Amino acid sequence: MKAFFFKFLGWVGVLVFLLFGILYYAITYSVVLFFVTVAGMLVCAPPSRRWIIERTGLNLYGRAMGIAFVVLFIAQAWVGISENVEVLLARDARQERDKVQALAKARADEHARFLAAKPAILADIAARRDRGALTEALALIDKHAARTPDPDLDKLRVSIDVVDTEAGLKDEEGIPLRQRLALYKRLATLDPSSARYAARVATLDAELKETGAREQAETGRASAANGREAMLARQFDQRSGAHLKLQAEIKRVMINPASYEHVETTFLDTGRGMSLRSTIRSKNAAGEMAENIIAATVDDSGNVLTITD
Repeated sequence: MKAFFFKFLGWVGVLVFLLFGILYYAITYSVVLFFVTVAGMLVCAPPSRRWIIERTGLNLYGRAMGIAFVVLFIAQAWVGISENVEVLLARDARQERDKVQALAKARADEHARFLAAKPAILADIAARRDRGALTEALALIDKHAARTPDPDLDKLRVSIDVVDTEAGLKDEEGIPLRQRLALYKRLATLDPSSARYAARVATLDAELKETGAREQAETGRASAANGREAMLARQFDQRSGAHLKLQAEIKRVMINPASYEHVETTFLDTGRGMSLRSTIRSKNAAGEMAENIIAATVDDSGNVLTITD
């Protein structure tokens, strides 16, 4: 019974080596793998094992048999897996190389077809540009440039940008200065060889700087004027409108200061002070209320310089 069991295990080992050997060999076709598989089958098969024992005297029973089986099985697996990996990697590299070559060939064919049709394509794009169909012309450029980039297509794209930008300058005088300058700068960038664009950029830039300086000066003057107006306004009574220091001087020289009534005061800024004209009511020497007009001049601080009745 024991002998039958070992025979059975031996044939099972033969089957295991054979199946794995076929599996590995189907991909690698490795000579080393073939010999390892044959060696494993010879060690496991009862007839061949008996023949080896009789010829060499090796002990291929029990533990020795198990060790030999494990060693040969590991060797078969190592050779099979390692060579399978190499084969698969080589196959992947070959497939990738084939893809790159196919893509390069497709691009070369596409470029050859473009070169054959290039004169007609460029003429069609130029015709669309000239009749104002700029969107259609750009769409054609994008279509062909995506497949086969070409410097002539780039030149046409630049010319279309120039036409489109110049269209924005049709009513040039009605365009704000900064916007006009930006458009001409774009044109000068698109066509650096154009002396007209460069000259317009220089002219508009100088004009913009001059306008900016003028606006800044006007702002400064307005600010100074606002400050002067505030300074002069502080010299007047906010309720009656009377000039405070002139009113005090008038009361000082009046016969009856208690009868003073302010009617109206007007002024003119002289740049170094003010010229005032004040209308007042007060009692005269006869004790009657009378209206008088007093002219005076004051300095920037409101100090009375001259006064006439």
